Formats: sequence, structure tokens, C-alpha cells
Amino acid sequence: MHPPSPEQALVLAAIERFMADPDLALEEEGTEAQRFEGAGSADAGDVLGAILRALTMVLPLEEIELAVTGLLTVHCDQLDDDTQVVLEALLSAIERDDEEMALESLLASEARLLEANALDGNCLLVWDPTEDAPLQEMEILDVLERYPCRGESARWTCDDFVALLEGKILQWRKTMVALEILQEQPDTRPAASTMVLVVPEDPEAPLQQVEVGVTLTPGACP
Repeated sequence: MHPPSPEQALVLAAIERFMADPDLALEEEGTEAQRFEGAGSADAGDVLGAILRALTMVLPLEEIELAVTGLLTVHCDQLDDDTQVVLEALLSAIERDDEEMALESLLASEARLLEANALDGNCLLVWDPTEDAPLQEMEILDVLERYPCRGESARWTCDDFVALLEGKILQWRKTMVALEILQEQPDTRPAASTMVLVVPEDPEAPLQQVEVGVTLTPGACP
């Protein structure tokens, strides 16, 4: 029998890492309360999410799915029961929501764009998997022109659009406060975030809005 492929080895290494120390998942999640207040211990959902986030930083989602499937079908006799359970949960999560995982993977690789947008109160981030560049920063009026909130083809309402703008303004203000804290205390990691308009591939599905955490770098400026 052939040894596990490099991709399969990465999957197994990620599982081993977080199973050995589940509380690492809280650090991967990255909230200030969890870091500095020790808020509880990681549960199974935290660990599974952390494993997926770690893997999507180094592998495309499709390769992760192939690696997990190969481990379960070809190398299952070499795996302990706990590892098999985690692999099955990973596969279920990927199959259940490929689009969400693809978005998470993309956002993880676009840290600079996320930071720049969090510092800019005039532009919105849009994730549209039908575009050549799925993640784009757009002027507010351009968003409304491309994705109208009125008419038969509208996939969101005027109230949804207003809610997105309000969310963007709120997160921008919080980010400005976080930036001031970072400039005064460079060793801290104050929470910052921005909004992303998500366009599902299903043309009948409504547009969605998600708040995305952002890591500010020392020296960042609006």
C-alpha cells in the first residue's frame, strides 16, 4: 500500500495538532475575549472549524476533499477511530457547504485587502464566485448598480442595502477605534472587522451579508 500523499499527510498533521491540544482552536478563532479572559474550552465544533481553517490556508478546498476521501477509502485500516471520526466530520462539512468554505479560504488569503477595506469607509467588499476575481472592492453606488434591490431580478431589498451600509459604517467606526489602540499599544491585537456582501452561485438565492474579522498591522493607516 502506498504511503499517504503530501496532501493527506497535511490533513493528518492538522488533525493531530488540534486533537493533541483542542484549546488551540480558541487561539485560531482569534477573539480578544478568548485570548485574554480564558473564556472556556474548545468544543468539537471549534476544533473542526480550526482544522478546516488551517488546511484552507495551504490547500485548495478541492484538494482537501480529495485527501480526506482518499484517507477514508484507501488508508482507513491505518487510522485510529478518533481520526476516522474527524475525517468523516470534515468531509461532511465540506460537502454540506462548499461555497462557505471557499469564501473562508479566499478571505484567509486576502488579509491585505480585508484590512484596506476595513480602514476605508467608502467602499464595500463583494464576493461573487461567478466573477473571474471573486472578491472585489467596489464603490457603494457601483454595488447598487450591479446588484439592484428593485425589479424582478432583485435578490435583495432596499432595507437589506441600508442594513449593509449601516453595518459597514458601524464596523468602520469600530476599526478606527481599534487602530487608535494599536497605534498607542503596538503589542496589542484589538478587534477590527468589515462587511462582505456575498452573492450565492444560485441565481435564485438572496444576497447575504457577513461580518468578517480583520487583523490590523502596526503602521496601518486609513
